[in-house]
Amino acid sequence: MSGVVPAISMAVQDPAESPDLWTRWSEKLERPTDSVFQSTEGRLRLEVSLIREEETTSETYKVGDSEFVRYSFGDRRLPDTLHPTDGVLKTFRFYWDGQEIKVPDRFWNDVGGFRLEKCTFVEAKLAPAETLQVEEWNAGLLHPQVVLSADGGTAMVEWSIIDTDACCGHQATLRWLISRSGHIMRHRHTTPNPC
Repeated sequence: MSGVVPAISMAVQDPAESPDLWTRWSEKLERPTDSVFQSTEGRLRLEVSLIREEETTSETYKVGDSEFVRYSFGDRRLPDTLHPTDGVLKTFRFYWDGQEIKVPDRFWNDVGGFRLEKCTFVEAKLAPAETLQVEEWNAGLLHPQVVLSADGGTAMVEWSIIDTDACCGHQATLRWLISRSGHIMRHRHTTPNPC
């Protein structure tokens, strides 16, 4: 696919290691529970939201002598391995040229680790040489990238997530390939876990 933005660019300094740049670049880093993301040419739009803990109910159950908690969101039971604060998707709505392409629940409601991060930059405070660094750093934030293929026939949503199946805050990348006709494929890539 043409124009895919790398999820993380190693050339960009971590703002924690360079607080002066971060302070100068940014007004604030937000972690909303819902947001809208568009492709660069504006033809594709993704609307997503995360479940908030106060929107769930829980029940305790026993297996032998052990007690476990199971969470539900409305009539949807969350997988037993997930907690509502694990970044579980509530909605995943995809639009192509203003028309919704239905993405069945099975393609997005069985995994956690999703994060939405948005950063507002103060463009007037950017030196011309820093613009590319800021764009690359912003692309590395945890939120979906929405990209249209060069021939305009396939869309890709790419989202780096916290891998809830691994330890140490390990990351995985989920990709959804969506055709204009509504065919969908999801792929999950996880690098070997160093833990």
